Amino acid sequence: MSTLVLTERDARLLAFLAAHRECPLDVLAERFFATNPYTGAANRNPGKLCARRLALLRRHAFVDTLPLRELAGARKLVVLAGRADQVLGEGASRRRVPASTRTHHARTLDAIRLLERDLARRGARLVDFRVEAELRRAAMRRRRTRRGDAFNAFPDAECTVRHPEASRTALRRVAVEYVTAKYSDDDIRAKHEGFSVVYAETLWFADNARTARRVARLVGAPCAVLS
Repeated sequence: MSTLVLTERDARLLAFLAAHRECPLDVLAERFFATNPYTGAANRNPGKLCARRLALLRRHAFVDTLPLRELAGARKLVVLAGRADQVLGEGASRRRVPASTRTHHARTLDAIRLLERDLARRGARLVDFRVEAELRRAAMRRRRTRRGDAFNAFPDAECTVRHPEASRTALRRVAVEYVTAKYSDDDIRAKHEGFSVVYAETLWFADNARTARRVARLVGAPCAVLS
């Protein structure tokens, strides 16, 4: 097999997967293939371009794909493969999302994609974000833990948002939480109360309109539905 020369975009994509562990192909397409990296012109079919490049990266063992089955249909989930560790300098390919939370993780990334679109419309932008697994890992690094130790609830994602305000630019930390019908009212209230202590704002997303109405009633804030 011939050697694959990685592009700058390849490197950024692999680093993104290393940071966030797994990501739906369509989310990667929008983030990395929406425009031509050399001219800045909009691409007509980002999904096709993304799938073609990922197929090449997969052939050279930099990434792999997993099926992600949801009620709305099947999607492809992209993960790092072993050769990516040579580029990233760490065992990133061995860090995966547990199968039991894989769909929830993917929907969290969908929520962040919607957040980015909304921020762009308002002249703001998402500076960076960390998903729950990253937040837990960072919290454990900062302190010595013992058996029985408990942490405060972590949101599904923590986002740093840059808001233009008059003559200065403000950075705010906001929480993103994706709620499904299985969450009890007490679960939602507890998350709302816990997050309000740490974050400037919590952005709520739900699996359907009924759940969204329940969340909005319990927390007194809007809740968007992920289609």
